[in-house]
Amino acid sequence: MIFIAIFVAILWFAHWFLLRLPHDLHMLQQNSYRNDRYWRWYRRNFHRENYLASWAFLLPAAVAWISSWAAFALFALVSAAAMAWGLTHKAKTVKPLVITARVKRLRAGAMVVALLPGALIGFLAFYSAGGDWSNRLMAMLAALVAGCFLRFSFVLVYLANALLTPVENKINRRFYREAQAKLAAMPHLWRIGITGSYGKTSVKKILEAIVSEKYYTLATPASYNTPMGISRVVREQLRPTHQAFIAEMGARQKGDIRELVELTTPQIGILTAIGPQHMETFGSQQAIVDTKFELIRGLPASGVAVLNFDDPLIASHAYQAPCATVSFSLHNSDCDFWAEDIRYDQDGCSFTLCSRQEKAAVHSRLLGEHNVCNILAAAAAAAQMSIPLSMAARGIKRLAPVPHRLELKRKGKYLLLDDAYNANPAGAKAALSVLSALAGGQKIVVTPGMVELGAQEEELNRQFAIEMTKVADYIIFVGNTRGRMMEAALKEVNFPQQRYYIAANFSDAQTKLAQIVQENDVVLYENDLPDLY
Repeated sequence: MIFIAIFVAILWFAHWFLLRLPHDLHMLQQNSYRNDRYWRWYRRNFHRENYLASWAFLLPAAVAWISSWAAFALFALVSAAAMAWGLTHKAKTVKPLVITARVKRLRAGAMVVALLPGALIGFLAFYSAGGDWSNRLMAMLAALVAGCFLRFSFVLVYLANALLTPVENKINRRFYREAQAKLAAMPHLWRIGITGSYGKTSVKKILEAIVSEKYYTLATPASYNTPMGISRVVREQLRPTHQAFIAEMGARQKGDIRELVELTTPQIGILTAIGPQHMETFGSQQAIVDTKFELIRGLPASGVAVLNFDDPLIASHAYQAPCATVSFSLHNSDCDFWAEDIRYDQDGCSFTLCSRQEKAAVHSRLLGEHNVCNILAAAAAAAQMSIPLSMAARGIKRLAPVPHRLELKRKGKYLLLDDAYNANPAGAKAALSVLSALAGGQKIVVTPGMVELGAQEEELNRQFAIEMTKVADYIIFVGNTRGRMMEAALKEVNFPQQRYYIAANFSDAQTKLAQIVQENDVVLYENDLPDLY
């Protein structure tokens, strides 16, 4: 009996620790360690979390009435097989779990919380050996409890996070204050903040290349755009020799940008665009406007707000800036910075970068009209740091394409236009424009559609599908949810059924692509859904 109890508890713990816990921690991390967002995500996606291992524990309950020993023999075989299958068939992730110190603390906390269900399963198993009906009932209950705790394993991580939140808040405040003090001790450091619904990472990369022509520069890497991400960069990478610091600022709800402004105290703020991104957490367009303008309102009177006047929401709220404003636009020469003579080819784009004081010829390997706009934003900000347009042009010329953002590359016999990073309506439109301009054979689009658009998601995906029909010879939708949604739009415009395909997953989409792609075709990958989807 003791052996059975220990065996059952250990096998349950192995299933949970090796398979469910990493997944639950991954989803919590992608929900910014916020229990409210984590809970909301699970409510929406619970039906997709139908994990094989949890049912492997429930199956023995069906034979527990025959013999508890037979039940446990089946339990051992089925659950071991399920665990082996789960370990060898882990889903590919877009952004894998990062094992930070916080994740390690959460994992330890979840293990402590898991002692309760583990002890309960062991207790039930201990009293299940024997032949009468009460023993068989205990065997069935042990299997049921084990299966249910695996099926609802996210509750263990939720509880661990709730218990550790006061500790994490204390640690985070200490790191935040240390980073804040380090920045405050460098009064001669140029500090630039960048936010927007989209384009901020690209603008950051471009601005880093330009500013590095004159100043020793540090920019936040990848998508380190949260208080803890930026605090870590400042604490670990900022040196007294740095002359400029560029911080990308992300947000999912009101107050997020304000917290980052209080941390970094930027003198220059760049607002790239305002669109319907993260509508599920913001709730309304006005909430997005208010949050993005937290950067602009937080600038000092001696600062400069660099604003995209092609965006009517930004232009109409520019009055909120408590400091000087600098505007940029693709074509409007009434703004402070604009572009002329824009030309595209397979090597990138060329145009004339203009300001009220000077002009400079620019060539960039970046593709798309929206990247011209991103270059304008970066050049406008750099000009406030006494960097002339001619120097900016040198930095722009040596800038490599940002991975998965309209990155053009040869893929065997065809050209691949990789725009897989977080599609948004403006970026998707720009990608289709570039696809249309590229010379080649068939134009093929592979996309799962767009997400995090709130109540507008269906309509914006419908519009996206219709725009694709104007450019694409063949369309591959990845996944049924938005695939069926966009298929309805294709039928509205009588797009031939033989010219599109709804793939079950990305692997299926790649198989279909291999069947139809020909020499010198151009294939656009538009968006790669986050792991939360």
